[in-house]
Amino acid sequence: MGEILVGTCSWTDRALVGSGWYPAGRRSAEGRLRYYAERFPVVEVDASYYALPSERNSRLWVERTPEGFVFDVKAFSLLTGHPTRSAVMPPGLPPDGRDPRVLDEVWARFADGIAPLRRGGR
Repeated sequence: MGEILVGTCSWTDRALVGSGWYPAGRRSAEGRLRYYAERFPVVEVDASYYALPSERNSRLWVERTPEGFVFDVKAFSLLTGHPTRSAVMPPGLPPDGRDPRVLDEVWARFADGIAPLRRGGR
């Protein structure tokens, strides 16, 4: 039987951040992720549903988490068939999930954005 990892839907969830769970000195974005990763082996990246993930953020997440930590990245809304706001689409691309060229380009940008996570084994 496989290993089961238990975590939460986000290390930035408003309720979690506001709960006082993060100690003083660990409330910055970096501090929260490091603290969370010391206690859980996995987390869902919910933000990637609402906007394409950036390669920079993915690289920082790898740097801030230990080997073996897992990011469960939620698919970008357009890739799931859900409505997508034009404001979060890459410049020049309409939020048209029926156009295969748009989907291919969005998928390529999504994959590029999470490439550091894949390279880092996360």
